[in-house]
Amino acid sequence: MKNALGVSIALVAVLWTWLVLAGPLNGLALVWAGFIAWGAYFTVGKDALGKTIMATIFGSFMAIVAVFILALIDDYLGQFAAPVAVGITVYILTAVPKLNNIPANVFGYAATFGWLLTELIALEAALASDGGSVLEIGMGHPFILMAISFIGGAIMAKLSEMLASKLG
Repeated sequence: MKNALGVSIALVAVLWTWLVLAGPLNGLALVWAGFIAWGAYFTVGKDALGKTIMATIFGSFMAIVAVFILALIDDYLGQFAAPVAVGITVYILTAVPKLNNIPANVFGYAATFGWLLTELIALEAALASDGGSVLEIGMGHPFILMAISFIGGAIMAKLSEMLASKLG
């Protein structure tokens, strides 16, 4: 088949979207975050599933750390608190040798940080609690939400790759 990967991605995308919007992952994952991990999967190369999951989740974790740092230094640095928190954590994204898939790390970081910035209530709660709310892990926590989304998206990418090889 001429565009086997395109066809397989489209078919598996139907499944992913249903799982998240109407199926068992409803409220537990985000369609768009899964697609970010899906794209990251194809940037990783050989043995991509585990590497993609680890890298996107590491990026997500570092975004949570950035918000925690931001909350701690906001009163002292004002408008420079966010740039400093981001600078520190983005550097760390490149510094851990076993997790140095920079594109996938950054995708996970950007998705999580972006979600927190658009969900101003979550960011305001983190700032008001000096970062304490970021440490309260539960099913609605951005890190958990993103981790489930990234795992699901990476699995869907693997499925689409396997289906493409069958379609030929």
